[in-house]
Amino acid sequence: MKKFILLLPAFILVLATSVSAQVTLDPAVAVNAQIAADTTADGSRTETTYLAEAGQYYYFDGTLETNFDLQILGPDGDTWIFDQEDPPVFFQFPAADGSARDMINLNEGGSVELRNAIFTGLLPNDVNISSIVRNFAGYKMIFDNNVFTDIRDHTTRSTGALEEFTVTNNLFINMDRRGGSPFGGMPFRIDAEVLELTFENNTLFNGARTFGNGGDFFTSEMTEIHNTLVNQQVNGHELHWFSAKQANNIYYNWSWRGRDLRTNGYEAPFTTFETHAGVKNNLDSVAIYQGFNAFYLDPAISNYWEDTINPMRADDSAHVRQSYLWNVDVDSTISADDNFTIGKNYWQLDPNFDVNPTKIDSMNGWNLANWTDATNYSDWRITPPITWNADGTPNKNWPIEMDLSYSNENLVGTDGLPLGDLNWFPDAKADYMANRDTYLAALEDSMTTATFVYEPGDSLSAFITMDNLPTSIESNNSNIPNKFYLSENYPNPFNPATTIKFGLPSQSKVTLSVFNVLGQKVFEFTEGSLSAGTHSVRFDASQLSSGMYIYRIQATDASGTNHISSKKMMLIK
Repeated sequence: MKKFILLLPAFILVLATSVSAQVTLDPAVAVNAQIAADTTADGSRTETTYLAEAGQYYYFDGTLETNFDLQILGPDGDTWIFDQEDPPVFFQFPAADGSARDMINLNEGGSVELRNAIFTGLLPNDVNISSIVRNFAGYKMIFDNNVFTDIRDHTTRSTGALEEFTVTNNLFINMDRRGGSPFGGMPFRIDAEVLELTFENNTLFNGARTFGNGGDFFTSEMTEIHNTLVNQQVNGHELHWFSAKQANNIYYNWSWRGRDLRTNGYEAPFTTFETHAGVKNNLDSVAIYQGFNAFYLDPAISNYWEDTINPMRADDSAHVRQSYLWNVDVDSTISADDNFTIGKNYWQLDPNFDVNPTKIDSMNGWNLANWTDATNYSDWRITPPITWNADGTPNKNWPIEMDLSYSNENLVGTDGLPLGDLNWFPDAKADYMANRDTYLAALEDSMTTATFVYEPGDSLSAFITMDNLPTSIESNNSNIPNKFYLSENYPNPFNPATTIKFGLPSQSKVTLSVFNVLGQKVFEFTEGSLSAGTHSVRFDASQLSSGMYIYRIQATDASGTNHISSKKMMLIK
């Protein structure tokens, strides 16, 4: 008993310390003032974790200088921010002269973690903030499950080296300068090395550029996987990496500003891969994979260039045309380095989003002003999540009318899941998170073993179109079997493709699933309605590692009866 009595005060002390490390923010006091004041007489921090409550508005009236491990956390971290009924909101007041100030400066020794809140860059005086966070010398930034909206330049700009920068499950909305320049709004700009950057399961709707970069550095590693980016004006990926995995993303209306032959600068290509040629004397330091991303440009945009803008332009060199994915100069780098791999990417396959609030007419109007002498730039933003009344009171336009789940079942990633932000597909998101390490390891392997790749000098080899989908079905409706069957795949073993045959006695919905020996699903393809007959599926396993796999066909007929059969196959590379 005496030992228990001696230990009890220590337990209480530890518990009290843990609780006191968090404080709930007061909406009536400026956030920067509250946090700056949380120090003892010797200047040390008393709290570093600050909690925000649902339904509350929190304001900054200046910039918070941070040299400690700052956390600002909203509630309900288990629910995707888009599905939260009334998330907390953070905003900045304008300075005395009406100008915008950034919210947080990250200085030496500091880190910042933002979760589960809306951060609006739209000030009550209708001015846009430049950045939410500026990193000057901090070591880590984590942004998870937030909404960042109406920001003029970038959610964050980092001019100091970072050990970690993690951006997951966020929505970026209306990242633009609301005027003539298409080079401002972007999720982030990196001007120094980032040892590990993760950009995963995010949605960006309306922006200028994707990622900005201000220097040649090759010490960073990046994972850019399962993001949905819609309506990027110039879409420059100006990033230089030691290692990069860039797969399973959707780039919808990428570079919708277009280009002419007089503007073939860094804004003309989707990504500046050719800058990696600068390390030609050390090519084995480069390891890059880009593949199974979807690139789509609405024909209403390219038709507007051709029918309305180009007749107003002087000659062919001034005509607006589609941008290109990368400069042909990158071919020499690919040829010289086996670790530099560009996989095939889906080309002009419309995802058919369920609810897409894109304002095509306004985007075309902006383009008209950009490429002609017109001075009226159309406002192509969607309704901001936070707007302001004349008396300075806010309106929360939430949730926004958007649903970027989609119906095009041809768009399948390296992991057999839908492309883009998987938060729009909750079941697929759960699958991905449960098997993430396995999926990423397979993708890592594909950086050196992939065969479904772009071949330098053959531009068409870069694309997956309706004519060369990696999984396609051929049907013979003249030979209708009496019952459902699944045949052995041929060839078996195989590398990298094999054919799977099956028969349907009646019209059915058919799903082909492939599992590894651990029972983890690595691929799935669904055809909503196949007629009675015999069918052949060409299955391409370029993105999978060698080993035994189980393939399964499930056919559901009009009566709801399920027919399921599975067989083994061997992939040898």
